[in-house]
Amino acid sequence: MAGGYALNWDLREGELWRLHALMDLTLEGPDTRLEGQAIARLGGFSMRGVSGRAGPGLLALVPDPLISACTSRAVVDVQALSISRDAAAASGVIQIDEGQCKDMLGRDMTVPQMTVDLSTQGNDARAVVSDRGGELGQITVAGDRRFILRIEPEGATLIPGMPTSGPVIVEYPF
Repeated sequence: MAGGYALNWDLREGELWRLHALMDLTLEGPDTRLEGQAIARLGGFSMRGVSGRAGPGLLALVPDPLISACTSRAVVDVQALSISRDAAAASGVIQIDEGQCKDMLGRDMTVPQMTVDLSTQGNDARAVVSDRGGELGQITVAGDRRFILRIEPEGATLIPGMPTSGPVIVEYPF
């Protein structure tokens, strides 16, 4: 993988008789080590126990990122993520350190300390991104197969060129 990262997995063959694949996963790189389990079954996919540290070098895995040369690091403690035909679920937290990045025009920008709280509401998985001043945005993966991104005015100030007069909502089915 780009940037010296490697994704390693160990398939637990003893689980195949249950008609699902259970894998222990590790994503490693110069500044990152994340471990967890993935379960693939008919009609759904889930991850559990994803924990570790994630470094700024992971941006090398994103094609055409809006930011680069970041210094922020994250501590990941995700108990569960799952999606099936009619439901999505999440639980856990990701803590992101304050740092610096370059925006897509090469300008310096400060990334505030942020928290991503993962939760489940009904059949929907939610990620709420906040900093010390309040909520910056939300991502919802809805059980009725919709992806909804809501960026609050406070969060829009972190994205060059984004309007800050009110929330920006992007929604699309998948």
